[in-house]
Amino acid sequence: MTDHENELHIKVNAFKSWAKSNYPEIIEENDNGEWCFCDEFYEMTSCALSVIQKCPATGAGKQTIDDLLYAIARDNECESIVEELLDHQDWFALLCRQCLKTHYTNAKWQFVKRLCDYTGNENIRELVYDFLAVEDEYTERMALKALADIYPEKAEAYALVFWNRTKYENDEYQKIMALHVLYQIHSQKLCDYLEMAEHSEYKYLRMNAQEIREKIKADKLCE
Repeated sequence: MTDHENELHIKVNAFKSWAKSNYPEIIEENDNGEWCFCDEFYEMTSCALSVIQKCPATGAGKQTIDDLLYAIARDNECESIVEELLDHQDWFALLCRQCLKTHYTNAKWQFVKRLCDYTGNENIRELVYDFLAVEDEYTERMALKALADIYPEKAEAYALVFWNRTKYENDEYQKIMALHVLYQIHSQKLCDYLEMAEHSEYKYLRMNAQEIREKIKADKLCE
């Protein structure tokens, strides 16, 4: 390990100790990214950025990869680390692939949101299909949006699956994303699903349908 990687590991452990002592109830599943008030957080993220900027991704060890993914997951409010990765695409590719093998949910959705901005190896963009099935509602929703951006010709079929499935107890936001994807790709099925949305019991789904209606009135996509 390089000096930068060793320093990152020290700072990650320091943050973990601080978080465990002060907020033991916060775990991956309920972390809303409100760590920006402690020095331990800033020191950890600063070290993570140094590793990305100064160390090659090639040959990165398991510990460094885990430390970086942990830091990214905790940085889910500002998302500054994952933004930096877009300027270091070898690191982005490595960490994007590896995060799928971890429990770091808050890293997964950050990566899939940015897959459309990644311009390196096309195989990495294909990981969007893996993100569509990670068993986390928000990540899968972001993956559907990413699919519409990257492979719009494939998005309609997935949008309809998202609309109709009952995988999650609260599926309102799944349906909202499906509706926006159908709008984005100019699906011929959009009008039918707008009508269903407008008759839904879900308040925000109805509101989103009305907003989309307003957007497309001038285009006369729906009679």
